Amino acid sequence: MDIDKTFDCLKQIVNSSKILKNEPMKKHTSFKIGGNADILVSASTIEEVRNVVNFATKNDIPIYIMGNGSNILVKDEGIRGIVLKNNLEELEFLEEKEKVVIKVGAGVKLAKLAQELLKKEITGFEFASRNSWHNRWSS
Repeated sequence: MDIDKTFDCLKQIVNSSKILKNEPMKKHTSFKIGGNADILVSASTIEEVRNVVNFATKNDIPIYIMGNGSNILVKDEGIRGIVLKNNLEELEFLEEKEKVVIKVGAGVKLAKLAQELLKKEITGFEFASRNSWHNRWSS
């Protein structure tokens, strides 16, 4: 894979500010270790995800999809191909009869979701609150 050529082609389908070459993965993981990704694309829309996946598939380029980078380890040698960082942060509340359906993008952080549910007084997600985790691990 020619990184420069791939980068130039990706700029045709994703804003260039969302594409990084030779990006240190330690900046994107909770363990803060690991080598560089050839190319890292931060996608914030479904169309961007679809376009990058289609591009990689069509051009036989390895693609790895990641979320927030929690609990993943990257080898010191890094990642060849494209890393697609999922930043879909859609959060939508739909009221249906006697219940609320919550549509959550895969890039929404757990803490943000817990805060939004608390604001709307929706119960059942208390386990994800900071106090719940603190109490669980400090007892």
